[in-house]
Amino acid sequence: MADSDRRNTLFDSYENAAVIVSGVVADELGHLTPCPEYDVARLIDHLVEAGHRAAALGRGQAPAPGDESPHVELSDAPGQLRSAAEQAARAWGDNSSLSLRYTMPWGEEYTGASLVDMYLAELAAHSWDLARATGQIDKLDPSLALPALEGARAMIKPQYRNMVEPGALSGRRSTQLPVLTTGNASLPSWDATHGQHSVYKERAGRRAFGRHGVLSLGISRR
Repeated sequence: MADSDRRNTLFDSYENAAVIVSGVVADELGHLTPCPEYDVARLIDHLVEAGHRAAALGRGQAPAPGDESPHVELSDAPGQLRSAAEQAARAWGDNSSLSLRYTMPWGEEYTGASLVDMYLAELAAHSWDLARATGQIDKLDPSLALPALEGARAMIKPQYRNMVEPGALSGRRSTQLPVLTTGNASLPSWDATHGQHSVYKERAGRRAFGRHGVLSLGISRR
């Protein structure tokens, strides 16, 4: 596989998300998350939907426009994520899928490799959000952090780069984080080289396309 082929890491990110969701208890569903638009319950809904969208794209099905994610019961969410992972592995299994081009609802075209990077970053970033909101940072898979960051850098289009001043924080509430300004997502560096939990902030500015907009690497309202 080529160095830019991050399919296996995408599939691993589903299990990472499922592990974090499995650790959420009902009393935490109303808690705030670092993503201002979502409490814990809505972020779980969004994660599950993102997982299904990534699988559908591998089958050549463009996501439908819209703003709301279908509700998923907490007890069902880990299983849905794992099922979506199996579907994604089948859908993206052919190497030719990486070079195919897909048109998204907002009219922009991406290669399959870019969409794999998109959804890897989406699942990794929001799993960090959920872990932060529910006290599960220690359960995050550290092997996902660097590939997710590299994938985000690779797929963010030039017109969405450097749209905020260096050092400016994005909408996620944190004070411990180094800031990079090449895209618009909070990407985890859960172990880095110092064994500390941190997040790389990447920001592309606020150009919205609803649920599948480029606010968060082209695929969510974040």
